[in-house]
Amino acid sequence: MKFNIFTLIVVLTSFAACTNNKNQEVEISETIITEWARPAVKGAMSGAYLQYTNALDVADTIVAVSSDVGMMTQIHETYTTEDGLSGMREMKNISVEPSEQLILERGGLHVMLMNLKKNIAEGDSITISLTFKYAGVVDIKMPVLSSN
Repeated sequence: MKFNIFTLIVVLTSFAACTNNKNQEVEISETIITEWARPAVKGAMSGAYLQYTNALDVADTIVAVSSDVGMMTQIHETYTTEDGLSGMREMKNISVEPSEQLILERGGLHVMLMNLKKNIAEGDSITISLTFKYAGVVDIKMPVLSSN
């Protein structure tokens, strides 16, 4: 069997390429979690926060919201009265334009999980189901975090 210098270079380069990746350092950037829920005890309320982008070519409307952890699940809006008092009210028929991002966050629109069926603690995960007129049911799994 004859080895020429070209064959030797190809073999050594291939070997180096296969072994080089094992010791490669990977830079990990900060992870920003956009979907999360607050911990709470059974019978209490919790909030859930998320982002959703309408990928359809038409406007779509949320017709229902649900979760298996709450006896009642609604989308609420936080508002401030003329007297400076804060409150929340249920929002129905939220429309999301094509390519538009719906942001449910603290202090604005958010999901309210009411009369929890069980404790939800940091480290758990829950699923929120958004039902749209056209897209149908979109399940969003999220971690339970003390703060984000």
